[in-house]
Amino acid sequence: MTTHRLRTTLSLVLVLVCFCLCVRRAPAQITPLQPGKRARVIVFVHGLHGDRTSWRAANGTYWPDLMKADPRFAYSDVVVAQYPSPPSGGKSSSLQLSEILWANLRQDHVWEHREIVFVAHSLGGILVEEMLLRHPTDAARVKFIVSYGTPHEGSTVARIASFYDKDPLLNDLSDAGSNIFLSNLESTWRGSPQVNGIHRFCAYETEDTQPEDGWMRYLRPHTRVVSYFSATYGCDVTTPPQAVHADHIHMIKPANRTDAAYDFFRRVYRDNPITEHQTVTREAVVAGLTAACNQENRNPDLHVPVALDSTLHEKVRSAAAFLVDTVDIRDIDPNPPVVTRIGSDGAAHVSYGFKGPGKTVLVCVNTGRATLKVEFTIDQEVPIREPGN
Repeated sequence: MTTHRLRTTLSLVLVLVCFCLCVRRAPAQITPLQPGKRARVIVFVHGLHGDRTSWRAANGTYWPDLMKADPRFAYSDVVVAQYPSPPSGGKSSSLQLSEILWANLRQDHVWEHREIVFVAHSLGGILVEEMLLRHPTDAARVKFIVSYGTPHEGSTVARIASFYDKDPLLNDLSDAGSNIFLSNLESTWRGSPQVNGIHRFCAYETEDTQPEDGWMRYLRPHTRVVSYFSATYGCDVTTPPQAVHADHIHMIKPANRTDAAYDFFRRVYRDNPITEHQTVTREAVVAGLTAACNQENRNPDLHVPVALDSTLHEKVRSAAAFLVDTVDIRDIDPNPPVVTRIGSDGAAHVSYGFKGPGKTVLVCVNTGRATLKVEFTIDQEVPIREPGN
């Protein structure tokens, strides 16, 4: 083999090593965190070739533990998920791993919480989305996903690595034009009302990745594992993507609570607080309804609006209509008035009718009067904020 071909081959292998996250790992074994009875759970999902130790910084700080001790997350449980992802020679597809992830979360009682949020790194973000598409009932409780370096449009590194490792996940994450997996995943997500309301927030790496151990450090290869555009594609536009000044491996290893990765999630969490579901009643009245002697006042579709508070995500659950403060009316039809439907704006559409008084000794004396009252039953989500938020 020529010297030029040898150097080329070594460079590609080193890129593969970078992608496989061949860095120092903390030797300590981490016991899975046990969920309690809190309303929300925060789930950490590692990336390709990672595990539960992926969230530990060089100074020993472990992101999930840092969060558990933070009073700003006092009302949430923390669960660190894991799925099998060997350093090389993996055989499982993303679909298979998403099902394994779902089953592991069920074992950890994640799906028993009222609200669920995800912190996902790299491949973890792809698996979370695929999992939620396949389990829409559980997805209904997911409030948001914060992805760190998730290759929504693929990765050049994954494409090169797939030449040397036949792990099917590398093909799924490739940025090759023939890769339809990621484009299908995104289009399916956007076309599925069960999940497309879940907020997706994104962070991206700003530094290239290089190996740290062994003789390879002398060659100093550099590569950006996931580009800015791939990491931020499809994410919420109302919250700008967060730059994390670290490489792909270290972007999820905050050393303290002021690090960009940690602070970004804290701000997203603060802006999307836990909510308590409550039901309230509210009235709307239409006064001054009249009907002259032997005359009729009828409307098969009276539009009765109600004020709704968008900050509490208020929605009308049901409504009932009544005629009150009636004077000299008769032949109420229907009896009582009927709410035929609730409009998309929450307004009640009411059908009512009544007649005024009849003649007394061949003379009309009075005018019939009534007030239509509509009682709305309204669901609302009241934010519950931890101290410091």
